[in-house]
Amino acid sequence: MLAAVNVPLVLFVAVLAVLDHRMEMKRATSERSEALDEQASLIGSAMLAMDQPPNSQTIQRLLVGSRLDSSQQNGSPRWINIGWNEQDLQYYADTNVNLLADSESEHARKSWENSYEFAVVGHFAAGPVRVEISETAADVRRAIRREIIIHVLSQLGLATIATVLVNLALVRLIVKPTRLLVNAVQRVSEDRLAVPRIKCLSHELNTLGQSIAEMSESLANTEQRRALDMSRAERIQRHLLPQSPTVPGLTISTHYQPAEDVAGDIYGVVAMPDDIWLIYITDLVGHGIPAAMNASILKMLFDTASMRGGSPGEVLQRVNVMLPGYLMDSEFATAAVLRWDPATGRLQLASAGHEPVTLLSKDGTSSLESTGLPLGIDTDSRWKTTEHWLQKGDRLLMATDGVAESHNVNEQQFGRGRIAEIFAGSVNEPLDDSLNRLVGELGQHAGNLPPDDDVTILALECNSVGGQRLEVSHPNHLRIVREAVA
Repeated sequence: MLAAVNVPLVLFVAVLAVLDHRMEMKRATSERSEALDEQASLIGSAMLAMDQPPNSQTIQRLLVGSRLDSSQQNGSPRWINIGWNEQDLQYYADTNVNLLADSESEHARKSWENSYEFAVVGHFAAGPVRVEISETAADVRRAIRREIIIHVLSQLGLATIATVLVNLALVRLIVKPTRLLVNAVQRVSEDRLAVPRIKCLSHELNTLGQSIAEMSESLANTEQRRALDMSRAERIQRHLLPQSPTVPGLTISTHYQPAEDVAGDIYGVVAMPDDIWLIYITDLVGHGIPAAMNASILKMLFDTASMRGGSPGEVLQRVNVMLPGYLMDSEFATAAVLRWDPATGRLQLASAGHEPVTLLSKDGTSSLESTGLPLGIDTDSRWKTTEHWLQKGDRLLMATDGVAESHNVNEQQFGRGRIAEIFAGSVNEPLDDSLNRLVGELGQHAGNLPPDDDVTILALECNSVGGQRLEVSHPNHLRIVREAVA
């Protein structure tokens, strides 16, 4: 802003200096013309007073007496043309006043005209006498140069003082308040909404500062209401998660970490007919509020579809038929469904495009892959159900893709292989400790980066076959308390 003011101001001063120089030249030329007229009149009057026509010696003495030699005129050369009865007598006044012969006169005049620019001429004409005295522009400029320099310097001094005063006024009235207003807007853009009112001397800027403060206050109130609403939504979503189910024969430990306040991941435990249990985990595309709304709908559909019994593949088929009525175009979900029979240890699995389920058994580590397309893509899709028999100590790990696809600062993913490796490496630890180790490794991998996707992990362990009771001490950490059947 200062540059926008100072540059035109400097240009204005420069133009003013040029115009002033021209005006001074015009004034000095006018003054010199009047002075030369007086000198020509003085010489002409003296010649008219003579009783007889003057000869060259008389005129030369007259010119010398009139102080036209250069020593008396600051070295300014002049061309003097004296006429008597239409006879020209030409003189060149430089260091001496000399009368030139006709041939010399013509040559000297041309030489003088080529060397100097005529600028000022003084005239006198009366009776038989005619006098012309010529001076050059260079002589005039030289005579007034000092005056012009002093005048221009005084103007520059005044312009400098004016510039300083204008800049001080701009800094106080505009620049400093503008910086404060810019900082206030930046604070608002960074969600630091506690912006104080900025008082400015300028009415317009003061109004703008007041508007920014009011906007900040309004945004702060809106953000506070949004935070309260999101807190309620988070509590509602967590309330949808299993709170105190009873699943015989299993120890279950969970980790649930939304990328935002609410998540598109959800899981559930449903008691089916004939003492069969359904455990599922789902992941809606995206995260945040839209995904969380769809996740709530998906949980309702799973809970409803599970009540009719059937294999995991059949449950997925029922959900897939109903789901498109609730999703928008291009939205879909992945899911992994377990059907657990605690009486026999029979475990059935169907996966709709979900992350592989890791199975740890005495035979080693197995990766139970997807058995069909994600939900919501094709209503005619079918899912194959695989069957496994669990023994005491066998473990399973179910997770959403937010675990394997978690990035570090180098854009490296955590990876499925590392999940299975860490889970298998802690098989001799309690299930809660094993899950905590995995979560800790995941946190170290991501560092200080915020999660870019929801993270949900379910760890299950078969503690026996034949009927067990599940108790819950924390909503996100389920622990089986063995109760032998008599």
